[in-house]
Amino acid sequence: MLKFLGNLFSFILGASFNALVFIAIAYFAYTFAIQGFEWGEEFSGVLTTERESIDVEFTLDENATVAEVAQLLEDEGIIESAMMFRLELLLMGAPDYYEAGTYELNYSLSTTQLNARLSAGPIDPYASNRITIPEGFTQRDIGVRLEDAGFFTVEEFMYAANNHDFGFRFLEDIPNRPSRLEGYLFPDTYFLPANATPEQVITMMLSRFNEVFTFEYRMRADEMGLTMDQVVNIAAMIEREVRVPAERPMVSRVIHNRLDINMPLQIDATIIYALDRHLARITFADLEVDSPYNTYRVTGLPLGPISNPGAASINAALFPADGTWLFYVLVDADTGAHLFTNTYEEHSHAVATYMPRPWDAED
Repeated sequence: MLKFLGNLFSFILGASFNALVFIAIAYFAYTFAIQGFEWGEEFSGVLTTERESIDVEFTLDENATVAEVAQLLEDEGIIESAMMFRLELLLMGAPDYYEAGTYELNYSLSTTQLNARLSAGPIDPYASNRITIPEGFTQRDIGVRLEDAGFFTVEEFMYAANNHDFGFRFLEDIPNRPSRLEGYLFPDTYFLPANATPEQVITMMLSRFNEVFTFEYRMRADEMGLTMDQVVNIAAMIEREVRVPAERPMVSRVIHNRLDINMPLQIDATIIYALDRHLARITFADLEVDSPYNTYRVTGLPLGPISNPGAASINAALFPADGTWLFYVLVDADTGAHLFTNTYEEHSHAVATYMPRPWDAED
């Protein structure tokens, strides 16, 4: 009897202890969750608070770390939280350091925009150093324009683009290929220092790309089962093929439809890129060029992007129009308008109607 009572007492004591432990764990979990929600609310508030648009000069000393820069930005009131700023930089894969000098910033800039301004280096505000890079330029085209503007040579630009480590995380997934940064040198208008280096200019362009290719775009690419590089690859072809803005999502749909059924893309712009020369027309001989960029011979995407696309083409690559088209043919050389068709028979009729041309003629 005493043994039974002893066992009963031990059971009750053990059960009570376990209950107390469970209650303590539940209490701490609840407290942690509440604090987490409060922190998340504070975090989202910092990210979404609209700030007044006021320009401010911001000076960095030599060898300032990102942590020191973040704290200086908070001390100057340019950002709300140094910790949040550093966290966002970590998530976006921003560079580890910024060049010393004086920058013109603004209280209304987002973390991405601040990173772009700081990554570009101190900017000389002289209007004479304004340069515009059009959508669809290749990496070499950009180098030529910068050389013509008197900054540096094409060779210096190409060497920096293909060899320098720019520190952006999104570049880590780019496979080894010629013109390594093709597709990521974002076309825009830039104000360059009088003595700008290739590395500075390229950093500005990569920062701008990183700003345009948003987190929402990354999520959309994941949803479609595409990498960022594949999206840029598709966007680059759209950029070189389309002149009528409304047709960008339609050409995107043709590309996606062909990829879905493992059908060669057969995009003329990839032949021009593979041959590395401007052509008035494509011949049968041109279609035989042995190149990983020749989409008449290579099934799937070319080795890499064939141009540097703008925001509209990137958006079209991610959000193609609804349709079952597999073909398109130029019907108006002046406007660049195309006719989109579903079958090879329809396409052949369209070619015969709108584009009679000597395919087998030599240039």
